[in-house]
Amino acid sequence: MKMTLPAPPSGLPDAGTEPEALIREARRRRRRRGVAAGVAVGVVIAGVAAAVVISRAGGRPPIRGHAVTTGPGRAGGPEPGLSLPGAGTTVVVWPIGYPHFTPASGPPAYVDELSSGRHWLRQIPGIIGCDCRPYLIGVGSRLVYAGSGGATAISADLTGRPVVLGATQFFAPSAAPSHIWLIRYSHGYEGQGPVTASSVPVTEGPAGPAVTMPARTVFVIAGTDAGFLLQIRLPGRPYGMALWNPGGAPVAPPYSPADGITDGFGATARLVAYGSGCQVGETARDAGSTGYDLCKMLRVLNVVTGRLSSFAAPPGTAGWVPEGFNTVSAISPGNGMIAAYAVERPVEKGRTRLYVLQLAGPRRRVTAVPSSAAFLSTSTAWTAAGSWLLYRGPGGHLWAYQPTSGAVQASSTPFSGIVAVPSHSGCRLPPAAEPRRAARSPTRVGCRQGRMSWLVTDRHGRAGQVSGRHLGQCW
Repeated sequence: MKMTLPAPPSGLPDAGTEPEALIREARRRRRRRGVAAGVAVGVVIAGVAAAVVISRAGGRPPIRGHAVTTGPGRAGGPEPGLSLPGAGTTVVVWPIGYPHFTPASGPPAYVDELSSGRHWLRQIPGIIGCDCRPYLIGVGSRLVYAGSGGATAISADLTGRPVVLGATQFFAPSAAPSHIWLIRYSHGYEGQGPVTASSVPVTEGPAGPAVTMPARTVFVIAGTDAGFLLQIRLPGRPYGMALWNPGGAPVAPPYSPADGITDGFGATARLVAYGSGCQVGETARDAGSTGYDLCKMLRVLNVVTGRLSSFAAPPGTAGWVPEGFNTVSAISPGNGMIAAYAVERPVEKGRTRLYVLQLAGPRRRVTAVPSSAAFLSTSTAWTAAGSWLLYRGPGGHLWAYQPTSGAVQASSTPFSGIVAVPSHSGCRLPPAAEPRRAARSPTRVGCRQGRMSWLVTDRHGRAGQVSGRHLGQCW
């Protein structure tokens, strides 16, 4: 059944005109590379060359000697770090120092054990310089990253043996616990040709059968409880976002952003957060002439219930600044809150502030995070139970904010890209974040069919329903 979606509100920028589309695409690429530079600023020629070779190889990585470094790497003694007793969370802060890459390794990382308040300097074995998305994420209690031998998993404390999950550096989060999707592009990264995805456990094991994505797929963003979240090419504009269930047609969510993946704020198995009414902004020359997306509304779609919540930019700000899907952990475990940056005026300065948006409960509060001023947007993460938000505080250090109490905790840990995962002895996750069933065999791929409707609410709380096909869960 074809889904009829509500027309976007008037006054949105027209992404269908060719000049505007070209400008958006050029600045989108510059912004995306700016984000990658934020994770690995000034990647040296070796890292850039690796990314180029990967792109031309269509997801088949070059193997340079040993696939991964199996030794302990460089490790420093414990030092004081961020202390949150009982948080049950390990945080990896990366990169530390100048981001120099070799064929076998990259810059070191700090590993912070929040419960003990100690941190160590360690290497991420075999990590490469790569314009990939995602690049380094937490899956269960493990890290998954783009390695020299392919998508690689290791324990969050960066000890033990790294495991190459598949011979492709491209992967996507899965709705199934402790799994990812290995992504292969037959005609190169962003090329036009078949794209396939195979489910694999991050604890090591065989990959499942390949699922071929629909025509015009550009990226596989994530697996959700309502099918695959994709970026696809659309007639009249460069990109769009869609949910897709094998056997059906891709369906755009309400107010689907024109730039797809770069206008995303975050995605979990149940929620997809993205911007709408977005336009291209650019900082002044003395602020780097950086192009970025600026969105009037932040939309949060529950793909299970179909409910769409909308948040206008906070008073005194010019709009929300998305970091893009799979670059930050914006949505809290349990799906109760989301963190997002909004740009202050004048927009040419690129000054932003971090906010926490309440997604659960009758009141949808938007609260400014103390001491969270930043340039455009930057990395965020949540502790395992979702009680503390981790972010960049004053002086470029790792800070934590507790929304329920307003408490703030500072640290001397240098801030860079951050990934937080539950510690092995971590606390119990919130009920909404726990798996609803046992993990399935990695050799099985399937989708649950049904029917659903979008429940759309506008900024004034008015609601309306749009019926359509339930896209199903893919595992």
